[in-house]
Amino acid sequence: MPVPEAPRSDDAGRQAACLSALAAALSDMRAKTIAELGLAPGMSVLDAGSGVGELAIGLASHVMPGGLVVGIDLNPDAVDRAKAAATAAGATVDFRVGDIRELPLEDDQFDAVRSERVFQYLDQSEASRAAAEMLRVAKPGGIVQIIDPNHLQTAITATDREVARQLAQQFTLFSKNPESGLFLAGLLRTAGAVDVRVELWPTTFISLADFLAVRDLRSELAYLVARGIADADRSGAFMADLEARDGAGTFLSTVITYAATGRRA
Repeated sequence: MPVPEAPRSDDAGRQAACLSALAAALSDMRAKTIAELGLAPGMSVLDAGSGVGELAIGLASHVMPGGLVVGIDLNPDAVDRAKAAATAAGATVDFRVGDIRELPLEDDQFDAVRSERVFQYLDQSEASRAAAEMLRVAKPGGIVQIIDPNHLQTAITATDREVARQLAQQFTLFSKNPESGLFLAGLLRTAGAVDVRVELWPTTFISLADFLAVRDLRSELAYLVARGIADADRSGAFMADLEARDGAGTFLSTVITYAATGRRA
């Protein structure tokens, strides 16, 4: 019997809600890591894998007037949405369609190059190419920063610990590199970066609603049932447990995010 296809959502509304919830959960980490880029007016910065553009638009305020922000993303629809968001925000950002594994950019262009939550979708050889590309387009002495989670360090408060662990393990099916955060520093060093340092950030969700905005948990539980790992009653009991914890104020889920920052020699 074939294994059922892993759940994924192509719904634009759900994706927007997911990005909004993630932005709130990651706000402290983003503020600290952006500060480490040392941006100032007149500088140039690349957001590699810019998605719908919220981060790149925020970076514009750090380098204007006189600076340059470029956002590259593989998804043309995301680039179109990013352009519209930049126009609405009155921000000057050059959004382009492009692949982080082969950036459509010249060498030595940027004072800072950043990528967030992208490498989890790249296999080992692709990740190595992407890190090398980020170093290539950075100026000598420029900062290069990669940020990604380790999904297998996800934890959920739940009575049924086995189902909670299976939900974390499912990320081995959802992404090419669910533990990507662990390997970011090594990728930068292998690509030739110097002065590489690593920070770990716990991303926390204390509201079940915020967690469900990021994780399509009901579909994931249905996938466990389809794979024969849990039955429908056990899946329902798991959700009921989380809802009860949320009502009592004791719900918590965490995942560890890694930030690796280095410098092109």
